[in-house]
Amino acid sequence: MTHEIRTTPRERRRDANLEKILEAAMGMVADGGLEALSMNRLAAAVDYTPGALYRYFDSKDALLSRLVARTLEEVRAELDRAVAALPAPASPLAKVFALVAGYRAYARREPHRFGLLASTMAAPRVLLPAPRDAEPVVVVMVAAMQPLADALAAAAAAGLISAGEVAERTVCVFALLQGVLLLHKQARYAPGILDGDRLSARGIRALLIGWGARPRAVDAAIARVARLRDAAGRAEGAA
Repeated sequence: MTHEIRTTPRERRRDANLEKILEAAMGMVADGGLEALSMNRLAAAVDYTPGALYRYFDSKDALLSRLVARTLEEVRAELDRAVAALPAPASPLAKVFALVAGYRAYARREPHRFGLLASTMAAPRVLLPAPRDAEPVVVVMVAAMQPLADALAAAAAAGLISAGEVAERTVCVFALLQGVLLLHKQARYAPGILDGDRLSARGIRALLIGWGARPRAVDAAIARVARLRDAAGRAEGAA
């Protein structure tokens, strides 16, 4: 027997108001950075009194926590789509590179949201000093990286890389990718050196080979994902 979840009109109004607040807050961050976001300015933007706004978020830190968590939820959805776009028999190594491409695509498409994530990771104690605000972000961050952890675990189970600590390897891949993505503003000054696509692929290639992958298998995975990405780009351009 299934139970249908019903929401009341009041709950639906609250959800709609919450969505309005979060969109306005992200717009402020997009336009002026984190320093542009204040509870008073946000209240004015959504036509609330500051007191009414605090019924939804009891502090600016709580609001930032929800913005970051929401962005990580979007990242997870992007990664799930990247894996779903692969043919069914795709190698776990191909899944790793598809996930890398998916995250890079998200960062390009949503630079302000990516910037919010980067700021949180660079200085979490400054941005979200209270554990009650930081802990939900950590939970969602772990969930966002789960597709990458699953691909690395599958690669080890298939003997494509050696057995090892999956969580540690997941963080290594993510940290390398995150670091390369942060160089995008400097890339125009040294495009020959700071090619983000090439650096990401080569860096993660080196990690996988260091974990026991055969170079030919890694290169085949890179080539397969590149072909799929090119085909998708052509299809999008023709639409």
